[in-house]
Amino acid sequence: MPTGHPTSLFVSSTCYDLSQVRADMADFARAMGFEPVLSELDSFPIDPSSDTVSNCLAAVRNRADIFVLIVGGRYGSLVDSGKSVTNLEYAEATAKGVPRYVFVKRDILSLLPTWKANPDANFSASVDTPKLFEFVASLRGSGNLWVFPFDSAQDVAQTLRKQISYLLSDSLSIRNRLSDQNTDLQALGPRTLRVFLEKPRGWEFRAFAAALLECLARHKSKKLDYEFGLNFEKPIAFIDAVDAGDWIKSKADQMAHIVDNLSRAVNNGLAIAVGAPGEPGDIARIWHLAERVGDAYSFLLDWALEFDRVESESEFKHVATLARQLVAETIPQLEFFADSLPGIVDEALTAPEADKQITLSLTVGDTSELIAEMRKLYE
Repeated sequence: MPTGHPTSLFVSSTCYDLSQVRADMADFARAMGFEPVLSELDSFPIDPSSDTVSNCLAAVRNRADIFVLIVGGRYGSLVDSGKSVTNLEYAEATAKGVPRYVFVKRDILSLLPTWKANPDANFSASVDTPKLFEFVASLRGSGNLWVFPFDSAQDVAQTLRKQISYLLSDSLSIRNRLSDQNTDLQALGPRTLRVFLEKPRGWEFRAFAAALLECLARHKSKKLDYEFGLNFEKPIAFIDAVDAGDWIKSKADQMAHIVDNLSRAVNNGLAIAVGAPGEPGDIARIWHLAERVGDAYSFLLDWALEFDRVESESEFKHVATLARQLVAETIPQLEFFADSLPGIVDEALTAPEADKQITLSLTVGDTSELIAEMRKLYE
């Protein structure tokens, strides 16, 4: 039996100048078996405790499966940011990642080159504000979507029928590919899963790059605690110098061990996960490797937070601070590697014969001062 709910089609536009187009789009959605989501319908979800803009954005966030933006000659009412409600709705749909289809009146598109050449000219006969041209120019210049011209609601409906048919075909293809996989893909993050399903050139490296970012992002809350210095655990106090030295040495040794194993695991394990040239990679191994890097990242954050718990009045605070600095030097290295890896992969794959090798190099930093201070503890 089917599960879920009917596919919803959210229509975003100014209301007064495009009222008939919006009514026709509501009829189109119902004829296609979709649930129309338009602000003038009594089925539009409203939270009485929120304002108009908040309700509109919440509807996009919670109800939009497919987002249709229709731009006529009016930019619409402005909010405090200087943007229109339709502009904000489009940004919300973009952030949500739903399929977006953008339609702009043909005469507005025709005027766009004239506006660009003479932006101070008077276009009040065609648009209510030059901001509309700016919005349309940003849509066309983003490179992330196609902008369709239209003259009537029938043009929009005809184009949507074809585009939604393509969307359905893609969805069925993904469904079939998922059902044929023996690997459990439920653990994969959305970006990693998309790379795996689409399988672009060098998908193994692209999947690892996406997985690494997603696995590190799982520890965002802990990273914020680390940045803000938030720690609600019991303070750590040492009995004597030997107790302090043993504790700090144990932590430093663990950190060095983790970093060494992490580097070797990535440098050696990634080659196994992505497979030899000409052979497909193993997505389960790729994801597992990224998860383990994420675990190491979590350990480093835990240790940094633990070092912060050493009581400030303790004579051993300075040594703990030095140990924490070693961790603090390693954490941004790992973050920088994860952030820069997608670009590294893109650049590497532009070569005609891209080899399957990526190296991760992490260091513990200069330990000389820490060792010197620890020796003092045992004197």
